[in-house]
Amino acid sequence: MRKITDRFLLGVISGLGGNFAKRALEKTFQAIGFSQEKGTEKAAGIFLKKRYIKTPYGKMIGFVADNLIASGLGVICIYTMTFMGKDKYLLKGAGLGLAEWTSLYGVISGLGATAIYPSKPKDTVALMLSHIAFGVTKITIARHIGDERLFSPKDWSKEIINPQEFHLEED
Repeated sequence: MRKITDRFLLGVISGLGGNFAKRALEKTFQAIGFSQEKGTEKAAGIFLKKRYIKTPYGKMIGFVADNLIASGLGVICIYTMTFMGKDKYLLKGAGLGLAEWTSLYGVISGLGATAIYPSKPKDTVALMLSHIAFGVTKITIARHIGDERLFSPKDWSKEIINPQEFHLEED
């Protein structure tokens, strides 16, 4: 199979795939009555007041915003893999998912970036778990469909300047 060699495209595809897993888990939690909140509603809350989020246009804005955010986070995931390699990818994916959940739903939401804040404890747990699924899924997709050359960490030790190469004149 031919692998994707473009980091941006790979990131967008991985991010959307991860978002599919995140949304599927959110829907599962809603179906069993564990939680009521959705990532798309939080995303819509970036642009809309709370009363408009569940309208047809609000749902559309939430869907688009959630997928664009996921795509951007997918690109970040690819660059993370570029610098850190693809070994232990499941752990790295879970860590990225948790870091994104903490920063987006914790810090930035707490600063007022979305109209959907604060959340109930069960909703918070459900969204945390769905972001772990998001991180693990997107990094797994990237690992399997991305070209191997994208994930070779640069050997930074070769970038260290050898002081013997320079002949500095003393004053």
